[in-house]
Amino acid sequence: MPVTRVPVIGCVGVVPGDVVRLAESDYRFADGPLRLRIVRVRFDVSEWYGGRWVWLEGVEIGPDDQDGAFRQALVRVAALRPEEDQQGLINSTTRASP
Repeated sequence: MPVTRVPVIGCVGVVPGDVVRLAESDYRFADGPLRLRIVRVRFDVSEWYGGRWVWLEGVEIGPDDQDGAFRQALVRVAALRPEEDQQGLINSTTRASP
């Protein structure tokens, strides 16, 4: 039976440069909450997750707001909103699209 891939490009509301806060339940292989500055959204491998999960690459931001290690995370698309949106500081209709 052929595999049908669901595109995730239109479903992901973050772009490189955005910072996201993720609860432990929002990403796979979690080890606590994660704050990540996105460097790359991996659409090439994310298409295998039915539009529900997306691979992100970025820099982990520590509690002291300092950059940490480079990190990859498989994240629930439904949990993705830029940190500014989570704080109500920007209007998503004025953001640049990916």
